[in-house]
Amino acid sequence: MPRITIQPINIRADAREGETLRDILLRRGVYVESPCNGNGTCGSCGVWIQEHQQVPYTPNENITESDLEKGYRLSCQVVPEEDLTINLPMNFLRDAKRFRESQTILEGEIAPVSRLVSAVKILDEQDYPEMLYDNFPEPRVLKVWEDEYEPKGLAIDLGTTTIVVTLVSLETGVVLSTASKLNPQISFGHDIMTRIQHGSTQEGLHELAQAVRKGINELIYEVCVDSDSKRKEILDVVLGGNTTMLQIIAEIDPAPLGQIPFTVDMKSGISYPVQQFGIKVNPDARVYIPPVMHAFIGSDITAGLLIHSDFFDDTKSVLFVDVGTNGEIALNYLGRRLACSAAAGPAFEGMGLSCGMRASFGAVESVKSNSDSITFSTVADSEPRGICGSGIVDLAAALLRLQVIDPTGRFCSLPCNSVPESINTRLKEVDGQTVFEIGPQVSFSQRDVRQIQLAKGAIRAAIDVLMDEAGCTVDELDNIVIAGGFGFYLNPENLETIGIIPRGTKDRVEFAGNACRSGCVWMLTDISYRRFLEINLQDIEHISIAQSPKFMELYAESMEFRDAEFEIAGKS
Repeated sequence: MPRITIQPINIRADAREGETLRDILLRRGVYVESPCNGNGTCGSCGVWIQEHQQVPYTPNENITESDLEKGYRLSCQVVPEEDLTINLPMNFLRDAKRFRESQTILEGEIAPVSRLVSAVKILDEQDYPEMLYDNFPEPRVLKVWEDEYEPKGLAIDLGTTTIVVTLVSLETGVVLSTASKLNPQISFGHDIMTRIQHGSTQEGLHELAQAVRKGINELIYEVCVDSDSKRKEILDVVLGGNTTMLQIIAEIDPAPLGQIPFTVDMKSGISYPVQQFGIKVNPDARVYIPPVMHAFIGSDITAGLLIHSDFFDDTKSVLFVDVGTNGEIALNYLGRRLACSAAAGPAFEGMGLSCGMRASFGAVESVKSNSDSITFSTVADSEPRGICGSGIVDLAAALLRLQVIDPTGRFCSLPCNSVPESINTRLKEVDGQTVFEIGPQVSFSQRDVRQIQLAKGAIRAAIDVLMDEAGCTVDELDNIVIAGGFGFYLNPENLETIGIIPRGTKDRVEFAGNACRSGCVWMLTDISYRRFLEINLQDIEHISIAQSPKFMELYAESMEFRDAEFEIAGKS
């Protein structure tokens, strides 16, 4: 069988009959961009093949003739017939981790509700020790427990693109370990609708469920090893996620979520046996699903709302924006609470771009500019391999200020005499299109700008629809809370420049980081927070932006960088 050598990571794999190069890469835990789920239509999963003369072309509108001649092929369309050596694109992923959050989320007293009732010890007829645990709605007897065990819980943020698992001591509330990885379902497609389509058959749904369960259990193993803990010590799990991810992991048909009237078949605000989700912890553990508001407003955003008390203060006006693949927005306007969602796509998570990547080694995470220069900072100060979410926002804002791209999103024509020479030298023409060069094999293209415009346009239009529905003006907003896995690393001024948030609000921005993760930890350490959410979210209004007569008009307007035009004009 053909032997495939994968560079630059220098691993080898034997090709199985009928496997494509993409299949082989996924089997070895290597991810390349593939939004179309390997159908050959997106043109994103390309690799460079050495000694490529015998490998047929894989034509695609996104691949140039010159690249094909140099050995560039779509990995999903190549079934190896002989030994091959391939070079991965710079934005390949191998689930590199990034731990940049505080190790302790909660401060002060931890409510003493999560504890073992150690005075109670029972022996069943088989003489197995049992312990009583009172963190469940009703105290439960644990059949699997040892005297030296310490009760622990898991907070899981199950995202479309990324999974984050946090292990917490239920006695102290201290975070013991956190691990994250790409959602393995990404091999079936980047967006929710592609996953729903794949899960439309029983076999496809089982595939998706097994993939995400395997990913979560690998992370559980990781946090247990890191903290010298045992799986059987984990008694309680709080699972936040969008409704599609929740139904898939429970192997509940997700199809009703993708078609009118968009119904949710999974009950929320309750606890389930852990076996329903295939999570390998103490067999008597329970999994709590925070309240779900709508088919596209999942328990991830409701968990996140918990950590910002002003959202439930009837004297405040607070806008909550969760920047992710499925952008979710909530507004508290003087006690009237509304929420909506917008299909933003994965651009701000570093996916779907020519050199996009997660925030791992070599990712450009920060960009700074002045009138005649631009500088880049990467994760771990390593050589640039790609660009992640925070860097994408910064770069777009910098190029707008430097007038390398105009308010419509179009690159300036070459030669671009209106920009400094140090910037001009980074502008190249590749296959008839202007690109901005960040480093060797790392660049920012016109198509990348368009992907950002689509993503930020959806989020901003949803914000405008929500505020219009509530009758809330920009001046009335007390705070804008930005959540998302990279939330702490965004620059408020740049968010305003590219138009994700309204003009004049940068000084009112607060960052919540991974708010879903934090909210799930709160609900682990104090179960009264669960009841708080269940009660206070009953009256929240869901606004369907798809049915809003203003959405498409606002969406078209929001795709342009209209706030940057105002900023540039003010400086000229």
